[in-house]
Amino acid sequence: MEADCESIGMRIRCYRKRRGWSQLHLARKVSLSQKQLSRVEASEVTELSRTLIIQIAHALKEPLVNGEINAWLYSLGFRSYIQPQLDLPPNYPWLKRFSTPAFLIDAGWFIRDWNQEMACLLQLPRQSLNGLENNLIVQLFAPGAQLTGKWPDELLRHMLHRLMIQWQPYHADPWLTSLKESISRRLGRSWTSLFAAYHITSEPSIPSTSELVAVHIDGQSQTLRFRSNSVAVPLRPDLSVTHYYPLDKGTEMWCQEVKES
Repeated sequence: MEADCESIGMRIRCYRKRRGWSQLHLARKVSLSQKQLSRVEASEVTELSRTLIIQIAHALKEPLVNGEINAWLYSLGFRSYIQPQLDLPPNYPWLKRFSTPAFLIDAGWFIRDWNQEMACLLQLPRQSLNGLENNLIVQLFAPGAQLTGKWPDELLRHMLHRLMIQWQPYHADPWLTSLKESISRRLGRSWTSLFAAYHITSEPSIPSTSELVAVHIDGQSQTLRFRSNSVAVPLRPDLSVTHYYPLDKGTEMWCQEVKES
């Protein structure tokens, strides 16, 4: 049920009761008194803070997973909530929509899920990565990572351009500062040196959506040619699906073979 069909307070009460919690139990989790939470649920509080909404959503968990927290924030004029590696809804359906290679990535560029075609394209078994190794930048640039050295430099340059554009709105957020430090340690180099190596300026141009992805499969000479496209996930600004359209007959046949295997 959408937030505009019921008040935010009623939705909070619904989620609380669904978990079998008393008002006092939830109030203690978010540092409110039972009386204060009762007023929130009764829509008697006219000015809810962004911080309180996020705290309540974290305690209830479900509004984070299904993205309803963002509907609450939008309705009150706040910016959306972004946090890498938030849980996904059960049986998340998005990748089933794409019969070509596709993967789900979050705001921190962690690969959250990928379909069979993408597993063959990346040469990574599904769900084979854990922790920081699940980050696409780590996989593309870190020593010893499974994708390091497998993608052409021009494509890597496009990826870094896109990364800078997508991270710009969150440059002051603590989660991004911490993530960049962790990735830098894993890479064994600074972000400045990484960008310099691929001639990335501080003012990135928007990469073309018609870029080509050339990947050699299993050491063979065949090159697959795709155009990439990103699709935003509604109510989840932390998530997007990147999928690849074949650009020639050979690539179409390869996708069909993977689908039938």
